[in-house]
Amino acid sequence: MKPTAASQAPPEQRVQVVLSACSAADAETVLAALCRYFSVDAGDEGTGHGPASPDPARPTVWTARFDTSRVPEEVSRSALGDTVTVDAQGGPVAVARLRDVLHRTFEVEDAGTASGDQEVDLQMRLRGR
Repeated sequence: MKPTAASQAPPEQRVQVVLSACSAADAETVLAALCRYFSVDAGDEGTGHGPASPDPARPTVWTARFDTSRVPEEVSRSALGDTVTVDAQGGPVAVARLRDVLHRTFEVEDAGTASGDQEVDLQMRLRGR
């Protein structure tokens, strides 16, 4: 069965992910791991690629939206060169599922959270295991 595109998933199953404060290689590692376990929004195909010639005076961020309705049973660990900051925004259950997969893949430190009526913003710092 082919995973549903995130744009077709119910809103409460989608999580917007923003990666920052990291190298392009580490951003690619995190996004590749998430793409292995969750469907990515069709409009986000090829995500994880920074600008062709980034301006060193401005930070580069990578974004993607994932459908977390299918939770993987098995995940494999991944290595990172340095710390990656991840901001996740979505429904409480969807963000918890994404965090669980990241926790099983990398070392995760929760850096802050804000909860709204139907949405959670969670910031995490990832390190390779």
